[in-house]
Amino acid sequence: MSCFSKTFSRIALFPLAVVLLVGISFGQATETVLYSFGGYVGDALGPVGGLVFDAAGNIYGTTISGGPISGCPGDSGCGTVFELSPSSNGWIETILYNFCTNGNQYTCPDGAEPWDGLIFDKSGNLYGTTYMGGTGYGTVFELSPPSIPGSAWTETVLWTFGGEPDDGAFPYYGKLNWDASGNLFGMTVSGGTYDHGTVFELSPQPGGAWKESILHNFDRSDGAEPMFGVAIDGSGNLYGAAEGGGRADGCKLGCGVVYELSPAGEGSWSYSTLFQFTFSGGAYPTTPISIDNAGNLYGTLEYGGRSACSEGCGGIFKLARNTGGEIKKYTLFFNGQNGANPASGVLLDGRSGIAFGTTLFGNNVYRTNGQTIQTLYRFCSLPGCADGSSPEGGILQGRSGELYGVTEQGGSYGGGVVFSISQ
Repeated sequence: MSCFSKTFSRIALFPLAVVLLVGISFGQATETVLYSFGGYVGDALGPVGGLVFDAAGNIYGTTISGGPISGCPGDSGCGTVFELSPSSNGWIETILYNFCTNGNQYTCPDGAEPWDGLIFDKSGNLYGTTYMGGTGYGTVFELSPPSIPGSAWTETVLWTFGGEPDDGAFPYYGKLNWDASGNLFGMTVSGGTYDHGTVFELSPQPGGAWKESILHNFDRSDGAEPMFGVAIDGSGNLYGAAEGGGRADGCKLGCGVVYELSPAGEGSWSYSTLFQFTFSGGAYPTTPISIDNAGNLYGTLEYGGRSACSEGCGGIFKLARNTGGEIKKYTLFFNGQNGANPASGVLLDGRSGIAFGTTLFGNNVYRTNGQTIQTLYRFCSLPGCADGSSPEGGILQGRSGELYGVTEQGGSYGGGVVFSISQ
């Protein structure tokens, strides 16, 4: 039986070619722990952001704590950037950078607590954000590889956020994105004119400096507290989700929105609210947006919808624009048995049309064909579980179809893991 909301129960979330796969039994997959964090003093701890590969098959990511003891919560370090390299003896960890080795999380000029993943440029430099540090409101940074292999990477802070009312503050799960011209785009969860968050652009300038432009200040009526970065389509339009704001309809401060920002000429941008959520239809889109080849938008809703969970189990949504320009929403709800409360978006497999993701409740990695959600792997629910616990960093797919991700807790030493799943 389909789990779609009543209004759209006859329509699949994904294309018809995928719906034909309904009869396949997915079953439990095999998980392999590639690395367990926390095995030595100063190791990285608490990976919560997404992963990225380089061309050689090395994996890169961030952790929100770990590294040398400093002035961050729990005296366990202010976060790291790490690399995992495959070898005949398993995966080898290298800490590329330790944040905030002096000072505290609020005043570290180099940043502290990188909550989301990294992106590469064409020269092999890494870019990311830190939730704290700088002047206290977070940073955008670049990590450059050494000219001599094995030497230290070099960090450069490209931008330090200033907070309300003139700048954004706290790029939470603020993964960056490039446009075709080499500009960086991202968001902050607060700050800006109304202190409800911003969407920003960083443009490279002569001499190595970067210029920031605020593309939108959220005012709650059009959204509030965007937690994840923005997606970019082939025309240069930006898409994202804000956790709160918009219509209330069962949510005290608004149930969240999906928005679009379109270039309007001479450096200006036009903002549109594409969809406003309601609690009964699924609420709080704490998610990055994924775009398929037809331009449809996908994401996840942390709460609302099915009542099997105390505040609703949340779900997966698709936004499609019909020929008249009207936006239609299709929702596939979790039911508690197959997980609930997804805290990251979905990975769309362009080859099969299957989508993958994770849920906090149930500790699941799931996949869906658009009509049902099936558990691919279920982690142990205790912090000491060797296979990991709390998978909230989203899913990355390898060349052979295997899946990669992180758990914030668990593993052999309790500091979280990097895992792979073979289907």
